[in-house]
Amino acid sequence: MVIFKPKKFGFVIKRSVSKATKLAIEVADWLEKHGCEVVVADESTIFQRKRPNTQTLPKDQLPTAVDMVIVFGGDGTFLSIARQMIWKSVPILGVNLGRLGFLTEVKVEEVYETLELVLKGKYQVQERSMLEACVKRAGRELFCLPVLNDVVVGKSAIARVIDFQLRLNGVLVATLKADGLIVATPTGSTAYALAAGGPIVHPKVGGTVIAAICPHSLNVRPLVIPEESAIEIELLQKDGDIMLTLDGQFGYELHLGDIISVTKYKRHTVQVVQSPKRDYFELLRTKLYLGARGE
Repeated sequence: MVIFKPKKFGFVIKRSVSKATKLAIEVADWLEKHGCEVVVADESTIFQRKRPNTQTLPKDQLPTAVDMVIVFGGDGTFLSIARQMIWKSVPILGVNLGRLGFLTEVKVEEVYETLELVLKGKYQVQERSMLEACVKRAGRELFCLPVLNDVVVGKSAIARVIDFQLRLNGVLVATLKADGLIVATPTGSTAYALAAGGPIVHPKVGGTVIAAICPHSLNVRPLVIPEESAIEIELLQKDGDIMLTLDGQFGYELHLGDIISVTKYKRHTVQVVQSPKRDYFELLRTKLYLGARGE
């Protein structure tokens, strides 16, 4: 049980959903009546117009300025702020106004009940490990970015098989032909990696999933490796545009010979505020229909 009682909240709002902004305004009023401060990401222009006196900050500055972030949206909105937890990690409470709601666990009708527990310090946080993806070109590192769900190397447009070389801690694992390759955290194991035939990995398991997308072989299977492993993916053939995609939101075009390295993000984890109403396996049953049988 967490004893920390947050007093300053950052808001990240899904801009395309009007009810997300409406709920955020109502929650801001409620929090301020309970003696709390609210800071909203400056991309939330409609919120700002309707509540002009609320402090605003660029989204990437929220983690260092608040005690907790509340996300009003779906899992994509949640991922957009989770990747900003670069220098400091604060708990993220996700209110589901999207479709799946695997990371945004709290339902709209549970918001105030959950916040009452949060203000009393009676809430639980689940720590989710992140990955760090780096791209090297001709021996020079171009960038390194944190990832909560997955790192994907795949085709942009032309339907050609890609040749990869996969190495683990400097040791050759395999040379693969496939439409792409996914490296996923346990959190991301229920996303794209699952669709590619990968396993479901509980968030508390210290592992990383590697899954090929449509491999051109009958004997390629997903791998689960230790989370401390150093993964290297090298492009051996490039026929058309090849993209690196992080969490389905950041894209970068790759060149022949580029090396993508993926390691555990070592600074900290992402802290997910859990709904008091459900556990992980209930999410699997209700969101992914685990164990459901057709009638």
